[in-house]
Amino acid sequence: MSKATTGQLVRLAWDVLPAVDRQVLEQLGADNWEIVSGPLGAAVDARLRSAGEQGSDSSRISADNAALGMWVPELRLVLINEEHSELPAANEATREALVTWVAWHEWGHALSLVSISPHDPSEGERLLKLAPPGVRERIRRSNYSRRTYVHELIAETYALLMRERVEGRSGRPLWLPTEIYNLMARVGTAGHSGASR
Repeated sequence: MSKATTGQLVRLAWDVLPAVDRQVLEQLGADNWEIVSGPLGAAVDARLRSAGEQGSDSSRISADNAALGMWVPELRLVLINEEHSELPAANEATREALVTWVAWHEWGHALSLVSISPHDPSEGERLLKLAPPGVRERIRRSNYSRRTYVHELIAETYALLMRERVEGRSGRPLWLPTEIYNLMARVGTAGHSGASR
């Protein structure tokens, strides 16, 4: 059996999203993705400039070059670097897990940033303190600004809830505080027992 391409894995991640979430993402124009072969900072900058948008500054390009995936709100586009250092050496199961996770994470960003269910970014620091230790440390280690904590928390939790859903578990996991779960209910349906499968 041949190895699935990165594009096929992203399509798989899209296909298992709850139908309601797919519909919201489609309405927002956030159902587009592109697989690139190279650093994402440079790829994002090129696409922004090509679309007539202001490009990124050199420090932003440098920081973004290390990303495996990115949601670009100005373009309503998810970009994934199939040559990212974590992918070529990964076995097939790990590669599938990484690619699907990053796709769900970036769609979680899209739902967070452009959802009709607003949330207060200033709550990010407080909510991050409630988050499971692994989520909290991953976000803090990435040196995001405090104003983006809530968006990163939503994206990270959305991807984790999608993994739970794919593995047949719905509803609030024991590891997820009720307040964060309720925040997720306002953003998307992943993990919720009422979501269509």
